[in-house]
Amino acid sequence: MNEQLSWFISDCSLYSIAIPAIVGIWSYKRLNHIQKLLFFLVLLTVITESTAYWLEHNTNNQQVIYHLFTLLEFILLNRIFTRAVSPLLPNFFFNATLIAMFLIELVDLLWLSSLQQFNGFATAIESLFLIFFALSYFYKTMQELKVKHLEKEPMVFISIGILLYFSSSLFIFLFTNYVDSETSTLFLIWGIHGIFSIILNLFYAIALWLQPA
Repeated sequence: MNEQLSWFISDCSLYSIAIPAIVGIWSYKRLNHIQKLLFFLVLLTVITESTAYWLEHNTNNQQVIYHLFTLLEFILLNRIFTRAVSPLLPNFFFNATLIAMFLIELVDLLWLSSLQQFNGFATAIESLFLIFFALSYFYKTMQELKVKHLEKEPMVFISIGILLYFSSSLFIFLFTNYVDSETSTLFLIWGIHGIFSIILNLFYAIALWLQPA
């Protein structure tokens, strides 16, 4: 994948967050609690990407905003899965992962990276947590057999999107700081990341559009 194509895909992934944002605004009055948390996450992403764009062009350092975004994103998704997976996993487990994620981000910031670098270690650990949450949701759903129409359940699409995006991006997050910024490898991995970002946003849009049965 060449540099031009990689930048094009990255731009498309950046703008694709507008799709779930528009759907969420349009459907807001009928959203349930989980869908509203997802909508807040979408708005947080819009604000983060807009702020990162401004920082990149005015301070030449956009990574600082992503350190904060990682924590806030995890908090919202943690609350979503707390409601969706309970009682299979108790609330104290999700609260413990929140504390752990805060400490991991702190360690990443102080010892592994800096405000000028991508917080790859913290986002990799976040990915592992979220993959586990999504798999736990599917396990609970198959065990209980309470969801009669999977195609009408927002959590199904949220969980699929989470699994696809964070599974594909796990090693990208972990090793991106160690790849030479001038090599074609970096363009390749972030081009792939952009593709799965678009897919995630489309699944978020579906989850916000659906009216649970």
